[in-house]
Amino acid sequence: MNLTPKKHLLSASAVCLTLGTALSLQANEPATDARLRALEHELSLLRQELSAEKASNTQRPTDFVAGEYVPAPEPMIDPVDSDDVFVTPKQSAVTELKVRGRMHYQFGYASADEYSDFSTQEWRRLRLGVSGKILDDWSFELVGNIQTTDSSTLLEDAYLRYNGLDWTTITFEHLRPRFGAELNTSSSKIKTVERSNLSNSFDPGKITGISFAGDYGIFDYQLGAYNGESGDQRSSERTDLGNEGVPEYLLNASVGLDFSELVGLDQASVRVDYIDHADDDGIDQKFGPESAFAASVSLASGPFSFVAEYIHAELFSGGEIDGFYLMPSVMLTDKLEAVLRYENMEADDGGSIRHQSRYARRVVASDPGVSSAGVRGEDYWALYGGVNYYVNKSLKFMFGVEYAELDDISGRGDSLDTITGFGAVRLEF
Repeated sequence: MNLTPKKHLLSASAVCLTLGTALSLQANEPATDARLRALEHELSLLRQELSAEKASNTQRPTDFVAGEYVPAPEPMIDPVDSDDVFVTPKQSAVTELKVRGRMHYQFGYASADEYSDFSTQEWRRLRLGVSGKILDDWSFELVGNIQTTDSSTLLEDAYLRYNGLDWTTITFEHLRPRFGAELNTSSSKIKTVERSNLSNSFDPGKITGISFAGDYGIFDYQLGAYNGESGDQRSSERTDLGNEGVPEYLLNASVGLDFSELVGLDQASVRVDYIDHADDDGIDQKFGPESAFAASVSLASGPFSFVAEYIHAELFSGGEIDGFYLMPSVMLTDKLEAVLRYENMEADDGGSIRHQSRYARRVVASDPGVSSAGVRGEDYWALYGGVNYYVNKSLKFMFGVEYAELDDISGRGDSLDTITGFGAVRLEF
């Protein structure tokens, strides 16, 4: 066994103290109890120090440079407070590699007077992936989503981005185009269990394409071109419409201004987004409307925040849908947040609106022989109230209740009112 000089000294001191104590007691049997306790205490301290030295040298990884002992870097004490989780890449060109994922469990209960109640529990999202950097100018991400129904895995997010230009980034991607403030807020960061019906109605989804993005002071932009059909890699097969072999694209433009520093708020920004579908017939489109426009404003100061958004959509049928939502929120404590959201939608010229897929629309579908697709109306409004409890920046609990009313169903002048309760646990790592 190899001992360092310090360990030799500690061992010798312990032996000497033990022998000295024994000889002293034999020569002076009337030694007081106080002296005996003091010697025993000194011996105990030496033993503890020796044990600590042994543990330090056996458990701590070391490097040896030119025969000298060099302590290894200390590990992170609290990984929850760190943004980085490092793993070892296979290729040396990969200069950074992170594991990332999210686990979103939630339950819902929905009720309407005319239909049976509906309730469910589900893993809303189960995602696992990696992101990283290649040399100095490239970054990437690849994330899969695990389907709980059949345990299959689908592509959720993917991009390869070139960052070597001062004026723009170039991204080859399978991501959601930049449209709408709520849609471009991560599902782990949204303040309500589900996004508004307005945002969900015009979600372009995750699409394969290319985008260019950059920022200049308070101004930022993004321009993108994406596949416009539900079959990501194919063009239209409708030969009777004369467009065989012609790709159908989504064109996306987004500009934003950030006035936070100018006005002295934590956040003060406005954004305008536009999507146009280059398909004139609307066959097999990935994005429902023919075109859509969104304008949003986001404000935050101290514990208060506020988001408002307006969306106008032109439908392939010739109809139109307009809507908006208002969402204030406040941190009641360091961990507890309260949030409200009011939204309103109106359809004209043949356009129609449905209830939220989660979970008001499923109240109708839960009745035998009744299809939720036929329950459509022209006027919709909803009010959501909820609280969120943040355990830390990675984990939170969410609870909410939403009342929604859909009027003039199927042109009969009827209405369908629903109440939905939500609960969720959101983990992101």
